[in-house]
Amino acid sequence: MELLSPDVALWTDGGGKVRQAMRPVVGAQTVAAWFAAIGTVTYQGVEPADMSAELVEINGGLGMVFRGPGRVVATVTVEVDAGGRIIAIHNVANPDKLRAITEGATRDVRTR
Repeated sequence: MELLSPDVALWTDGGGKVRQAMRPVVGAQTVAAWFAAIGTVTYQGVEPADMSAELVEINGGLGMVFRGPGRVVATVTVEVDAGGRIIAIHNVANPDKLRAITEGATRDVRTR
């Protein structure tokens, strides 16, 4: 919670193909609750225990790629303010937009 700005906004993109929030999720408590809930249920047919997460560079910034067996399920990127608090989170699960990630167009941030 300390990392989230009080008015953080979570933007989701399922492209009408993957179920996501219809409107931005706003506020630290609400965003934290959304992530806590999503981490306990099947997401796009993948059980949480069968999912992996990897820190990578996406679009020039820090991001995470979530994978299920044989496929990329979603990406998450963040924007931070000058004080280091997260002010925006972008969750992309639209399969069309995940194509570049699926094809390996990421860089592991630990090897930079």
